[in-house]
Amino acid sequence: MSDPTIQELPVGKIRIDGDTQPRMEILEYVVEDYRRDIARGAKFPPVEVVFDGTDYWLFDGFHRYKAARLAQRKKITAIVYEGTKEEATWRSLAANAVHGLRRSREDTAWAIDRAVKMHPDRSNRFIARHVGVDHNTVARRRGDLESTGEIHQLEKLQGVDGRWRYAHRWGRVCSPATLARWAARAAAQKATGEYHQSRRMSDFSWRWRARIGPFESAVLPPPEYDFAGRRIPKPVQDRLAYAFDFRHEIDRMIKRAKWLQEDLLMNFSRRSPIFRQFDWAWCDQTLEQLLVRLGTICPHCFCPLCQGAGCEICDHRGWLTKERMEEIEQRPSALPPPVEVA
Repeated sequence: MSDPTIQELPVGKIRIDGDTQPRMEILEYVVEDYRRDIARGAKFPPVEVVFDGTDYWLFDGFHRYKAARLAQRKKITAIVYEGTKEEATWRSLAANAVHGLRRSREDTAWAIDRAVKMHPDRSNRFIARHVGVDHNTVARRRGDLESTGEIHQLEKLQGVDGRWRYAHRWGRVCSPATLARWAARAAAQKATGEYHQSRRMSDFSWRWRARIGPFESAVLPPPEYDFAGRRIPKPVQDRLAYAFDFRHEIDRMIKRAKWLQEDLLMNFSRRSPIFRQFDWAWCDQTLEQLLVRLGTICPHCFCPLCQGAGCEICDHRGWLTKERMEEIEQRPSALPPPVEVA
């Protein structure tokens, strides 16, 4: 769609019979309250319509529109977009997510179902960000629609970035390559009798502590491997356990920062009026600095020079970040020889 324009439209030219209603029903008492406010001289925000070259399809502001008709207003202020009736229906599913009369639970579920049926090939996160709900809610509604046969179960879905990925569902992954890789890894671990414990549950995660008990996670054995796949010396396993356990929390922070960056970018690309006065360059630069700083404190492996005992290279922490480890591998001659830990 092109940039919207604000126009004074005749009330009779706006159409509401194109299945572009964002709610399940119109609340008559709200319409009557709006009519009284209009009669007293109150000014409401403009309604939003899509112009397809012939008709103006209303997709946001049905209560205001009906109140204007009851108040016998000849014209109404509207934000006009250029597009088709299908685009008006799609835009209506995002209406009232952050403004206007609060949507009921039934209205939200109805909007999610319509969005999934309109674009069943789009990912749960894409639909969730458009409708204004959590992606887990969309996943549950999609599962219900697939179980009843209202939509087909697709193998791949298109994400927010436009890339096609295998659909991840509860309890399994649809990618054959991923299943084969997991089977090979399990067979190798079974043959060698080893287990990569660096991928275990984090002691700092309150979600997992709430599931298995407040104290049970504290007695887990220390990790035997770092995130570079090397075995940690036994004398320093207990001392470095905190760092490699907290690595999962830092990874989660990095993911949230990236999701926030994607959400803001999507709203700027939509030209949302809420973000009109927001400085996107400053926000993007700040988030990039946050991601860089989180990466500089993210534990990756134990220090190969002091074997985790602590030295000047690792700032006496016993572990290194990925960037610091790459610097050491690039210039090993400029560093002191490694220390053997008894």
